[in-house]
Amino acid sequence: MSERTPAPYGPRSVYGYAMYIGSNMLLLLYLVWAFIPDEFLHKKLGLTYWPSKYWAVALPIWILTAIAVFAFAIYPAINMTLTPDIDDIRTITDEYCLKKKKRIHGGIPPVSDIPITEVCRKLYLQED
Repeated sequence: MSERTPAPYGPRSVYGYAMYIGSNMLLLLYLVWAFIPDEFLHKKLGLTYWPSKYWAVALPIWILTAIAVFAFAIYPAINMTLTPDIDDIRTITDEYCLKKKKRIHGGIPPVSDIPITEVCRKLYLQED
């Protein structure tokens, strides 16, 4: 299929089902590794090599820590570096901006673009 669409079709459903089965098998394997004692795995099942049980706890904690650092530090830092400066040409309004209109007292204000200077005045300047 040449067009990109989120709609289901044959190969996508097969791959999705295979990923579902594979992820469930990996979860089952992880739970066996994490909770069943090594003696039982060695003597009863004949499985002689498994990573240390330390990694059953440490690996998920490391992964969650990496996700938290990315979500709370790296991702916001990337967004801040991509935000244009206040005097950048991309922050100036163009012909498509919606100018402020008069509003009825007590009513819902009409949709309009807020000028960057007004935003900065409200956010950063102290009121007298």
